[in-house]
Amino acid sequence: MTDTDVGANRSEQQQIDEICRVIRQSGGDIRNQYPWLRNKNAVGLGIFLFAVTGIVASGWAYWVGAISAWLCIPLVAFLTSLLHELEHDLIHKQYFKNNKPIHNGMLLVCWALRPGTINPWIRRQLHFLHHKKSGTAEDREEQGIGNGQPYGNWLRWLVMYDTLVGNITRALVAAPKGKKLHFVFRILAANFPFAVACALTWYGFLAFHLIDGMAAAAGAPIAWSATTDSIMAFINNMVVVLIAPFYLRSFCLNFISSSMHYYGDVDSLLKQTQVLNAWFLWPFQLFCFNFGSTHAIHHFVVGEPFYIRQLTATKAHRVMRANGVRFNDLGTFSRTNRFGPPVIQSRTASL
Repeated sequence: MTDTDVGANRSEQQQIDEICRVIRQSGGDIRNQYPWLRNKNAVGLGIFLFAVTGIVASGWAYWVGAISAWLCIPLVAFLTSLLHELEHDLIHKQYFKNNKPIHNGMLLVCWALRPGTINPWIRRQLHFLHHKKSGTAEDREEQGIGNGQPYGNWLRWLVMYDTLVGNITRALVAAPKGKKLHFVFRILAANFPFAVACALTWYGFLAFHLIDGMAAAAGAPIAWSATTDSIMAFINNMVVVLIAPFYLRSFCLNFISSSMHYYGDVDSLLKQTQVLNAWFLWPFQLFCFNFGSTHAIHHFVVGEPFYIRQLTATKAHRVMRANGVRFNDLGTFSRTNRFGPPVIQSRTASL
């Protein structure tokens, strides 16, 4: 009898309990093997300082011409994926729970260096609701990144690419009459000031270079003032060192997260998420720190920091697969993220 057969003979609650037991035991084993991992504050702060130092060093290196934009953008995107995971752990109060200045200071820096994101103190409330109501109409966090919308709908792609502009557009298009501006103002308030400034800078950058390029192509180049050139030189650098990395990382994360969460017919913990770790998704996983492979573990045991999930993923995946959690269920793309009927997983997709 295989592990899968054993899992199938258990009740749903027994399957969930077994998954949680093995995940917790694996976390305890890895801490016993490496006792320094028990100091969550030190580990979290160390990862934080590493990521922030790397971001600052990468930005400085680009600014002085030591590295190209093509290296700086993906490097910062990768480093800020660490900050996203740290922010998520901070939202769950994993680090410096009893030291509010350090705790809130880390949250603030994580927010500022990922400038297009929602206020993390507001996100905390949305995220706790996400765990309570995952995959339902009340799960506003996942809806806010496109979960449950058809992949053929342009609004889903806009929301995954730019959550601020995408959700404002969705409010203007889909919200009831009389409530459109109310929803727009709520979205702006939740994203003020960093995401608003980020979007204005990004689209201003794109508009300027579009106009400048079209004018040059038409044989009538625009003679911009020295002040404009100076401002745009600064904006160009900021786009490379902070804003373009944000949009790259954010799209990869939103695509993976909204695709690995189920929506619409979720009625148990086993149906909230799948594991997305197919080899062809690695370009996306690279910029969201392997989120598709490890986030489902978090839904079963909320209290494990992200680096522990990475270290225990092999054992966690084994027990999750044996107890009904889906792996690389690509049918989610045609089912608009509904859990739906079981699917036959190909050998390639399970690698």
